[in-house]
Amino acid sequence: MYDIEQLSNAQSAAYVISNPDGSDCEFLNLQQKASASDLEQLRARWAGRDLHGVGVAFLAHGIPHVSLKEQPSDFMAIVRLTAAFARYVDMISNDRTEQLRADDSVMWCELLYTLPDTRSHT
Repeated sequence: MYDIEQLSNAQSAAYVISNPDGSDCEFLNLQQKASASDLEQLRARWAGRDLHGVGVAFLAHGIPHVSLKEQPSDFMAIVRLTAAFARYVDMISNDRTEQLRADDSVMWCELLYTLPDTRSHT
């Protein structure tokens, strides 16, 4: 199992939903509350895919952790889930980086606007 303190301090945490062999999985962000419409879209997307909750995956201090409820019979299922989680973390990291860049440019413009005008007005 996982250390609940590590999970609560994780940079990223997700509930893992997967088919039995790990070839089809999705990650539900545990640090973001889903709306009712988000949940309805998820249910529609999962129809017929044989997905079940299998555990949690999280990134703590830059180290990925995958903690499953049951040990899969196929070792490659763990490899596939871990690789999928790495892609998920990369995707959300890129999303956060883009958001930070956007926030930085707005903040820079606001700071620039507050600088005193040193031009002479003669």
